[in-house]
Amino acid sequence: MATRIVAFIETPWTGAGQDCARYLLEHEVTPIILSKDPAHLHPALLADFAELGVRIDRCDTDSVDAIVSACTELKREGELVGVVSVYEYYCGIGAEVAAILGLPGPDPAAAHACRSKQASRQAMASVPGLNPEFEICAGAEAAVLAAGRLGYPVVVKPVDLTGSVHVRRCDSPDAVRELTETILGLGSYLGHDVVAKVMVEECVPGTEFSAEVMHGRVLGLTQKISSPPPHFIEMGHVFPAAVDEAISALLTAKAEQAVKAVGIVWGPAHVELKLTAEGTDARVIEVNGRVAGGRIPELVRIASGVDLCAIHMESLLGGSPDLTVECERTAVAHFVLLSPAGALTDVLGIELAASRPGVHEVRLRPGVQVGMTYEPNGSNRDRAAWILAEGANAVEAMERAEAAGQLLDFVWDGAVDPVTV
Repeated sequence: MATRIVAFIETPWTGAGQDCARYLLEHEVTPIILSKDPAHLHPALLADFAELGVRIDRCDTDSVDAIVSACTELKREGELVGVVSVYEYYCGIGAEVAAILGLPGPDPAAAHACRSKQASRQAMASVPGLNPEFEICAGAEAAVLAAGRLGYPVVVKPVDLTGSVHVRRCDSPDAVRELTETILGLGSYLGHDVVAKVMVEECVPGTEFSAEVMHGRVLGLTQKISSPPPHFIEMGHVFPAAVDEAISALLTAKAEQAVKAVGIVWGPAHVELKLTAEGTDARVIEVNGRVAGGRIPELVRIASGVDLCAIHMESLLGGSPDLTVECERTAVAHFVLLSPAGALTDVLGIELAASRPGVHEVRLRPGVQVGMTYEPNGSNRDRAAWILAEGANAVEAMERAEAAGQLLDFVWDGAVDPVTV
């Protein structure tokens, strides 16, 4: 029997790549990662994939032609049964290559639309009540005028970045102007060209949730805990969200309408939503054509036994996975935030924190390591570590996670204590 191969285009930092690889290896399928610069992947990723025995090949992953050529070479080694990316910046190109090669995957146009907040907003505009009010602007003064029309406060964000990078609540024209000029001046971020536009949208003030979706169907809801304004750093996740039937039905309906409007009806989607001020309606913040980050797939597995990455991979291999999710426990992710600027000289207490009752995982965020020099930037990259814990309910699970987080000691040159939110 020929070796079956799945090619991954790059890999994210928060575990989905490793989880997908483990599933494939358990099912005698060979995962191979294509990366533009394998030697410069984060050391933690390299160590994880080396332990798993996963090969990483060099390829220009910004080029469809180069990826197709690399996949043609892989066919010499076995049967290529899948091409995919579970990393936000490459989901569109992964879907495009899969379609060219006649392999399973989402609609490429829909996957690319998820990478553009402008395109996804335009797609959802056909369904009343999905979008907050918004305008797309290519200049600072246009953004200030848009904010005036929408009414303060507003949220200003790039149209094609992720992880809350340069997403801020703005309460004044000066704040809108300054942030817009910063975004328009970026040029590139993490090696990707940044579109020289911003989205200005009404600020939706209610609680934030995400819907974890597979093949157009919501499998469960996650409640999010965010840092105080003006930033939107995700500091915690709770799965399943403890909401009543009416709110659950509302969020489920909105998320399923959103993925249908955008066209992500095959494979995973992660839809972020916020309740309106009165708490009886919701707006879609964004649609992502991938499994969630922030270790949410692992929370789903802890709470229900259902592995979202496994469902994705089983679908990629042509299977028809069971999409039933039933939870008897609650699982949480608690993030510790790096607050001081300076040089990190030591991190203590990881093993002690991991030994606490109910704690499943304690890990530093890739990029956080002794010797790093750090300045806060107001995005999810300000998170230092995560703790995953379970409990009979959200209160018990979060108490366990926070207690473990307090055992972590980040030692800084000129130190102050790290902040948890």
